[in-house]
Amino acid sequence: MYEVPAPWRRDLDAVKNLARESLAEARRAVGALRPEPLQTARLSEALSDVAGWWSKVHGLAVHVTTTGTARPMTPEAEFALLRTAQEALANVARHAYATRVGVTLSYLEHEVALDVRDDGKGFDPAGLEAGTATDGGSLPPARGGGIGLTIMRQRVEGLSGTLQIESEPGAGTGISARIPTLPAGSHP
Repeated sequence: MYEVPAPWRRDLDAVKNLARESLAEARRAVGALRPEPLQTARLSEALSDVAGWWSKVHGLAVHVTTTGTARPMTPEAEFALLRTAQEALANVARHAYATRVGVTLSYLEHEVALDVRDDGKGFDPAGLEAGTATDGGSLPPARGGGIGLTIMRQRVEGLSGTLQIESEPGAGTGISARIPTLPAGSHP
């Protein structure tokens, strides 16, 4: 690795900080945009569209199921669930080596649940907490991998929801996001 001369270190540090701030601002701006599939469709239809596109690109069919009666949700909740599905599918493509993938959207009495499951390589979820999940499982390692899981968790928990990861080496991976619905009679 190249050693930066002492007189340039302060300037280089300033450039790095500016780059980090610019990237954070860009991510906030992109995150604020309503995904195109949700501009013209309900969440269940948008998930089907995303899964169809993903299947075409990756050559692996995604089975999409919606259960229950649609409940009112805020646009932020729909956005969080759609982005969670997109990131989970991206992780399947990058890491899982799956032969089957399913996406289930369940409208329950007081919450909406999104489950993305694959039959891929799986991994030991305990390694995510320790930052050592590097076995090529369905999710990137916590350190040195990506920030997708962290962003998924922040989006869902920011809406009083939960994100759970279930996996086992050789047994695939499941991501489950649950977000409370609006009270009956409410409209977003």
